[in-house]
Amino acid sequence: MGRTAPEYREAEWTQGEREAAAQSETRPVVEDRTAARAGVTGHNARYVLMVSLAAVVVAFALIYAVFWA
Repeated sequence: MGRTAPEYREAEWTQGEREAAAQSETRPVVEDRTAARAGVTGHNARYVLMVSLAAVVVAFALIYAVFWA
């Protein structure tokens, strides 16, 4: 290996080393789904995003109607 910081040594792995590291037998899963996702799906975030998207669509439709219709 070259003169690379320890956290970047995986970039120098060969294809075989990458495949070996990806095997579930050598690296067992130790996290549940929420921990692996590193977040929660609550807090109504999806509703805020949907309402915001709808508001932007309506705003652009109004701008189009006022200036180009």
